[in-house]
Amino acid sequence: MKLSNIFDYTKRNTYVLRKKWQPFSLPEDEICLNYGGVLAHHPNGIITGGMVKLQHLERHFPENRYRFNILYLVSSALPKYAEELVAYCRDQGVKIVWNQNGVGYEGWAGESTERVNRPLRAMMHQADFIFYQSQFCKRSADLFLGEITAPWEICYNSVDTSHFFPPAEIPSFETWNLLSAGTHLKWPGRVISALETVAVLKQRGHKVKFLLAGDLQWENAKNEVVSVITRLNIGNHVDIIYAYKQEDACKLYQGSHLLLHPMYNDACPTVPIEAMACGVPVVGSKSGGTVEIVGENGGRLIDVPESWRKYHFPGPEEMADAVVKIISNWAEYSRNARMRASALFNTEAWIDTHLKVFRKVLESGR
Repeated sequence: MKLSNIFDYTKRNTYVLRKKWQPFSLPEDEICLNYGGVLAHHPNGIITGGMVKLQHLERHFPENRYRFNILYLVSSALPKYAEELVAYCRDQGVKIVWNQNGVGYEGWAGESTERVNRPLRAMMHQADFIFYQSQFCKRSADLFLGEITAPWEICYNSVDTSHFFPPAEIPSFETWNLLSAGTHLKWPGRVISALETVAVLKQRGHKVKFLLAGDLQWENAKNEVVSVITRLNIGNHVDIIYAYKQEDACKLYQGSHLLLHPMYNDACPTVPIEAMACGVPVVGSKSGGTVEIVGENGGRLIDVPESWRKYHFPGPEEMADAVVKIISNWAEYSRNARMRASALFNTEAWIDTHLKVFRKVLESGR
């Protein structure tokens, strides 16, 4: 055991470099992980984005605060002072396993692109192993963060198919139940595209109900969404839930016929994986990692231009066409979606992949 400056959790749930000395030991014969303490920040159970995969890992590899030999960081769920944490851990002989999601680029980050990418680049290139969440993540990271020399693997996000599964009774098709879920970041086009799709379906005479679920994170978002709903005259067709717990997500999917996911260049979205596991096909943007997730039989994706400079959301007419086509053959799409999620994105296989990598990483340092 050696005494070293160690990062510690404060009562304010932030991560800071303590001025006092804390005991730290480096295990030699077992796998012990630290995640930067980010899961401790969410006592209310609202876990989203990169936190979800950490939650899967934490169940199998509980976080160790002062006795660990692997620091596992997710690029989209970093702790405060992450760069200092990486530097400290390398000094102590701790292995760094990096899970790379999206990067900064002009269409998303604008003038802040390099400010976003600089710390990601610095930390990723110090990692002993890198998981890329999709082929798209690898391609965009090579372009904006630089190619790496460390070993790497594509490892898509996963779903617990014993928790996310189709309902015993399918909702009646008298009304088509559509859903958009997840964290809706600073691009209102994602939500507006879905709302406009609902309006088109209504104009065509279809009876639809749309549930918008998840945090709206752009400025003045709630007022803007209400304004769009009013302009489109679809108030009676839309319900909104601004936040939900991960354990409640399955019920949202099971009550839906389709997931609308028009997000552009989504690196490796978990929401479509969860939806497909529940037998809910996806209608969305043929861009980013969504293409790899949904594939040919998990739903229908709409062609959009490829760009790093501007976001392109699917047109509502094309989205509506895709909805109609899936509903007309829903049982087959639903069955294929469930099969795809179970075969390619099961959490048990995801954990097994991580276990093998953790063993290799630790053995490489002996």
